[in-house]
Amino acid sequence: MSYSVAVTALFICSNVALTLYVRKFGFQCMNFQPSSTNCSHELQLSQDSVRLPYAGSGPNREKPVAHLTGLRGWNLSGEVQLQPLEWNFEKGMAYSNMGYENGHLQIPRSGLYYVYSQVAFYLPSCEDLGSQELSSGVLTHNVYKRMDSYPEPTPLLAATKSVCESGVGDWHVTISQGAIFTLVERDRLFVTVNKVTMVEHVEQKTFFGAFML
Repeated sequence: MSYSVAVTALFICSNVALTLYVRKFGFQCMNFQPSSTNCSHELQLSQDSVRLPYAGSGPNREKPVAHLTGLRGWNLSGEVQLQPLEWNFEKGMAYSNMGYENGHLQIPRSGLYYVYSQVAFYLPSCEDLGSQELSSGVLTHNVYKRMDSYPEPTPLLAATKSVCESGVGDWHVTISQGAIFTLVERDRLFVTVNKVTMVEHVEQKTFFGAFML
């Protein structure tokens, strides 16, 4: 009888000790993985690894991301080929932790990026266009990449739309596009249109951005 009581007591004490151990060190230590003396340290390393800092930005910064918005009052006097649109990069809905200068968004780290752009166009009166201009009127909206290793801009995204398809009244159209690209550190992205005077520079309608995947 005394032997049975002793075995029962030993069994109860073992279970209590095991329960206290699991509560203290967590269930990861019970996962039958290769031997480790510090499971909590392994878990901390796993949490740190998802931060994915990028080069030159400090250890706790985000992935590269930018959302630039339409800048009112820019270049309303002419249409210049491959002239980059200028953007707000720190006001209103705009945000960026990437480099920006003269309409160019600079890639800070090589990798896969989703690049997107939307441009809204507006014409108060289609009747103001001459018949020849109306028949040949096409809007273009392109996103280009400049590289240190190549002198000419490389087209990444291109879209077109006919002007004043109805031929009467005022006219609105929005052209949106986006895709995934492999980009290299120091690549520079910019947006062009062929009818700058028709662009609606409103942050909810006209914008440009990129983020690392």
